[in-house]
Amino acid sequence: MQPVRNFTTASAQKVLFEERSPAVVEWKLNAPKALNSVDIEMCDLMINEIKRWNTTGNKPRVMMMSGTGGKAFCAGGDIVSLYKAHTTPGADKSCLAGFFAREFLLDYTLANLKQTRQISVWNGICMGGGVGLTWHSPIRIATDNSMYAMPETAIGFFCDVGGSYFLSRVKNDISLGLYLGLTGARVKSKDLVKWGIATHYVPQDKIPELYEKISEGVTQ
Repeated sequence: MQPVRNFTTASAQKVLFEERSPAVVEWKLNAPKALNSVDIEMCDLMINEIKRWNTTGNKPRVMMMSGTGGKAFCAGGDIVSLYKAHTTPGADKSCLAGFFAREFLLDYTLANLKQTRQISVWNGICMGGGVGLTWHSPIRIATDNSMYAMPETAIGFFCDVGGSYFLSRVKNDISLGLYLGLTGARVKSKDLVKWGIATHYVPQDKIPELYEKISEGVTQ
């Protein structure tokens, strides 16, 4: 197996970019205390990494996206930070105007990565903004630990990040997509593949073996 090379500058960085082979990189959402919820800093880190690829012309053949901590891939957008920015006197409120613009730009940019095959590993919670980061991935892997939902309506928000598009295309059952969008109901484990929300199922204890096979099987 190829050694994993971390080419981030700080282990505390909220998104880690790791090279698993010359042709395979992994992006790890690295805010486990917040269940890897995405904030504006994380959006900018990922957008800037894609800009670097475009500048250097050195795009990987495969980009995997996962989350650290074991509990969540990504629980959505970090609305806690937005709430604190709004309610705390003297807090920097620039994120209030900028977060959704940056999040949606990131989703759009990822959806248009044509030369890099994306693989998303939904191990743990995958909600809202986490779905937006990865729905366009042609390979979306669920595990026995996966829990998926689009819970925006519970906080009075609409079903965003393209949810009205992909939920209306849930496999063989338009009414299920409508139900998931309106209620924020949860779908778990193998049911994600059954309904076409995820494309593949891998038990979480087999994830290291999956990574090894991908890293060995993809050449430059």
